[in-house]
Parts: sequence; structure tokens; C-alpha cells
Amino acid sequence: MKSTGILLCFIGLFAFTIKLDTLHAQETVYDFDSNSITLQKNVTVPLLERYLQSFDKNGLGKEETIFDRNSVIYKNDLPVPVVQRYEEILGITGRFELVGDVNLWIEEIGEGVPLVLVSGGPGTSLHYFHPHFLEASKFSRVIYYDLRGVGLSERTPRKEGYSIMQAVDDLDRLRTKLGIQKWVVLGLSFGGAISQLYSLKYPESLLGMVLVSSSLPMSIDIGLGLRQYDYQSKKERDRIEQIYSLNGKRALPVHSEIVNPDLQQKMLFNAFMNGEWKRRHLKKWTETDMAMYARYEFVHDKNYYRTMLDDYFNYDLKEVFKNCPIPTLIIDGEWDLAYSSEKHELMKAQFPNARYLLVKGAGHIPYEENPSVFFEALKGFLKFSNSYEGTAIATWKEEINLDAYRKRNLAQDLNFLKKEEGTLGNKTQ
Repeated sequence: MKSTGILLCFIGLFAFTIKLDTLHAQETVYDFDSNSITLQKNVTVPLLERYLQSFDKNGLGKEETIFDRNSVIYKNDLPVPVVQRYEEILGITGRFELVGDVNLWIEEIGEGVPLVLVSGGPGTSLHYFHPHFLEASKFSRVIYYDLRGVGLSERTPRKEGYSIMQAVDDLDRLRTKLGIQKWVVLGLSFGGAISQLYSLKYPESLLGMVLVSSSLPMSIDIGLGLRQYDYQSKKERDRIEQIYSLNGKRALPVHSEIVNPDLQQKMLFNAFMNGEWKRRHLKKWTETDMAMYARYEFVHDKNYYRTMLDDYFNYDLKEVFKNCPIPTLIIDGEWDLAYSSEKHELMKAQFPNARYLLVKGAGHIPYEENPSVFFEALKGFLKFSNSYEGTAIATWKEEINLDAYRKRNLAQDLNFLKKEEGTLGNKTQ
């Protein structure tokens, strides 16, 4: 009887391994020599072992995903846990650097090809890259910084307010201040839009550009936000709407002059605890992650979010990059619900000379949800881009007229405002 039970157990486990979805069953690996993406099983940890590792000692699943469709509603608001910043936990020391007329908060770790990280949001801080990019510090000089008006950096918008081009100029002033001739710029989501504009204005400063879950400042309807509510229940959406309300009205955005910082943190934490993480992420965050996000990661000047988002629609970069000679790597998550499922192919069409990686088993933050694949590709790309001589930059720069691309992007503007009217101020890109 025991032998029969054991046999049935193995048959059941084998059946489970066959049914495993792409989250556990396969990984995408980029081959830079052949300029191709290959799909392969994880050869380091056998499939069955990987599956068993996803359960704790009591047989309970360790990681909840959007596919579980669990709906946990907290009727009362929860206090935001007190948590340390990752820099304190990891022993990373930062500093202020006077860049032009603003003090920017900077952190550096590692040696090698300079890699600067541009955060998204608009309005997420460098803390969003911790602790994941410790892996990149093994093969590069990783430079974290908070943009003007964000995180620990100064809130000095100038007379004209905040703008993407202001962020672009700050970024290149930072490069000069750090004594770097050329570097690789990695832009996450909205940071990808900043990176694209940076490549147009300062192409001679680049060894390469990495666009991770990048926004598209282009007149193409990509269905922005099309899938973001697919895995939230109505109860979750109703509770989140209640959390983001102030005096019976929706606070738009959460980070504005009408909502004080303590209440902002409380809103963000409780929204995530009630399922808001499902709008962007494949795997559920821990309470500690949610508290860190609320306290340290979506922190910016009171009108930064709305000002930067509005400026985003002042650019239409459609077909600008068709002849771009700058080495470019585009990384998207298979389950990035911030965009439609066609977004990755649209990026390919707009960047015909780029290299591409669609990360299986990942959402909007692929370096968090499938780090082995992400950092393997990044390491290969940095090695590739470091050999780039940039001889075609001067010719390409002559073709670029920034004024020609600063035009109101109505194709996305109207669609975005209609679809996102009820979610401004939440974690976006």
C-alpha cells in the first residue's frame, strides 16, 4: 500500500510539473552573439525542485500571484509599519551632489561600466531599485539618484515648474559632475521616456540605453492601463476607491497639496494591502515591501506627478528612433499589465535596431520578478555596449530636431485621461 501511495504521489507531482505555467516552467535568455532570444528550462534548479521550493514546510504556497485571484479586504485602515530604508539594511552610503542649481541625492556601488538608473512614476525614488541592483554592482558601477523633486533630492521646480527636459539636463549635469565621459542609461517605465529624450539631446554621452517597461511618448494607442484591472475584484476596487477618498471625494492625485504626507503614506499602504499591487505586479509584495513603498518609494513634491505627466503628452517621438545607432536594449515583462499585450511588438517597430527581451514570468518590474534572466541580459548588454565606438552619432544627431517632436500627443492624451481619471496618484509607471 505504501509503495502504491508513493507511486501515486510521484505521478501527481509529475502531472503538476507538466501543467506548470511560464512563471515556473521556462525562462528567456538573450544571446547577444546571435542577436536572438531563446526559451529554455532552468538548468540550474530542476523543474520539480523549483516547484517544490514554491511551498513552505506546511505545504502552503510561499508566493501569491495575480492568477490566484485571492481577494482580502480590510474594512478598517491599518497603520503603516515602521521599516528601515534599504540603504541602512544594506550598508549603502549616499550623499548630496550639487548639480547645477539643485542638490540631488546620489548613491554608488560597484565598479565597471557606469550604469545610471532613472526611476519612473512619475515620482518614484531610487529606493525602488533596491535591493535588486546589488546584482548589477557585480559587473558595473551602479549609480542611483533621486530626480529633482523626488525622494531625498531637493524640491526646486524653478519658475517654469518641473519638466522632462529639466530632468534630462539634470541627468547630463550629473554625468559631468561625476567625471564620467560616457555611460549607459537605464530608464524604468516613465524613466524610459526621460531616457529617450536624453538620447536625443545628449547622444554623445551614451554608451547605450536600456528601456525597462518603458513608457512610449508617441502617438500610438497602446491601450495604456488596458489590463491593469483584470485581476482585481470589484470588492477590491471599491475598497481602494474608498481608501483614496478624502471628505467623500477622490484625492487626485494622492500626492498633492490637499493630502498631507502622513495620510499619503497611509493611503498608499492600505491600497496595496487591499489588492492595489495587482495593477502592476505579478507576485504579491510582503507587508514590508508595501510599507517601504509607501514610506520611501512614491515620494515627491506635491504637484510633481501631475506636472510631469502633463509634460509627457507634449512629446510625440513616433519613428524618431528608426535610424538610432545607440546600442539599445528593450526589456518588457510578459505580464506587464500597465500596457496592452501588443506593447512589446510596438516597441520593436519603433526601435528597429534595438535588442529585445520579453521576460517570462514577470510583470512591470522584471528585475524583481525574474532577476536571473534580467541581470544575465543586462550583463551581456553592458559588455556589448562598452565596445561601442559611436562613430555614427554625429550623423544621426544632425537628423534630430527636438522642436519637431515637441507637439501635443493627443492620440494618447485623451485615451489616457479617460481611462486613468480614477487612478491618478496611485503607483503608475
